[in-house]
Amino acid sequence: MESQMTSELGQRLRFVAAFTWFYGYSGMKRGPFFVLSYLSLPLSLLFFIYVISHGAYLAFGVLGGILGIVSGNSLTSVGDFVFLRRELKIQDLLVASRVRAMDYATALMLSNLVYSLPGLILYAVLGALLHIYDLAGFGILVIMVVVLSVSSTSMAMLIASHVRHMRNVWGISSLLSVLLTLLPPLYYPYSDLPKYAFYVLLVSPSTPISALSQWYLGLQPASPLSLIAVLVQLVIYPTLAIKFMKWVDE
Repeated sequence: MESQMTSELGQRLRFVAAFTWFYGYSGMKRGPFFVLSYLSLPLSLLFFIYVISHGAYLAFGVLGGILGIVSGNSLTSVGDFVFLRRELKIQDLLVASRVRAMDYATALMLSNLVYSLPGLILYAVLGALLHIYDLAGFGILVIMVVVLSVSSTSMAMLIASHVRHMRNVWGISSLLSVLLTLLPPLYYPYSDLPKYAFYVLLVSPSTPISALSQWYLGLQPASPLSLIAVLVQLVIYPTLAIKFMKWVDE
C-alpha cells in the first residue's frame, strides 16, 4: 500500500515537472518574442514614470514591473486554460490518469512563473543596480511573487472554467490583464488611492501584495488590511478554483 502511494506521488510529481518544462520553458523557447511582448508594457511604464516623476517614483516603477509581469501573465493565461480544456481536451486525458486537479493547477502556476522568469530577472537586476532592495528584501519579494502567482493563477482558472466559447476568451484575458495590473497600485503609492477605491481593488491579488511590498521596502506605511487580504486570497482563490474547475467538459 505504501509503495503504491509512493509510486502515485512520483507519477504526479513527474507530471508537474514535465508540464512545467513543456508549457513554461519550451513555450518560451519556441516563442521568445512573446517575452518581449509582455515586457513592453512594464518597461514603457517605467520610462514614463521616470520622466514624469523625475526619478522620484522609480522604485515604484521597478516594483510594479516585477509584480505586474507575474500578475499579467497569470491573468492572460485564462486563454491558455480554455484552449487546453476545450480545444486540446487535455483535461479529459488527465482525468483518466492519476493526475489530480490540484496537480494540474500547480503545473499551470509553475509554468507561468517559469515563463515570467526572463522579465523577473531583468527587473531583479534593475532593482539591485538602483539599490531599491538588499538581499533580504529580494528574498521577501521572491515570496511575494510566489504568493501572487498562486492567487492570480487561481483567479484565472476560476474565470476560465466559466468561459464557454473560445471566441470570447482572448478578449476577456486581455481585458483582465490590463485592468488588474494597471488599476491596482502597482506603479504608484497605494496611499494615493481613496479608501473606498483601495477596498474595491483589494479583490485583485496584486493590490494587497503591492501594498505589503511597498511597506516592506520602506516606500509606504504598513497596511494590516493588506496582510489579511493576502492570507484570505491565498486560501479562498485556490479553493474556489479547484471546486468550480470543469475538470471534464459536459
